[in-house]
Amino acid sequence: MDIGLIRGLITVLVLVLFIGIWAWSFSRNRHAEFDAAAHLPLGDDRMPPGQPSGDEEKKELQS
Repeated sequence: MDIGLIRGLITVLVLVLFIGIWAWSFSRNRHAEFDAAAHLPLGDDRMPPGQPSGDEEKKELQS
């Protein structure tokens, strides 16, 4: 087994892995989960930055 064959097998393995990850990320079953994750940064704009939310204050009072 020479180095060229090993490099070729590694290249094929990485290509198959890439196609598998690509298919997983673009499958219809994952669309709803990725869409929800994309909206997370925009979800809680009620409080100005640096202000603790109500949940954090409740946790501090319980401690």
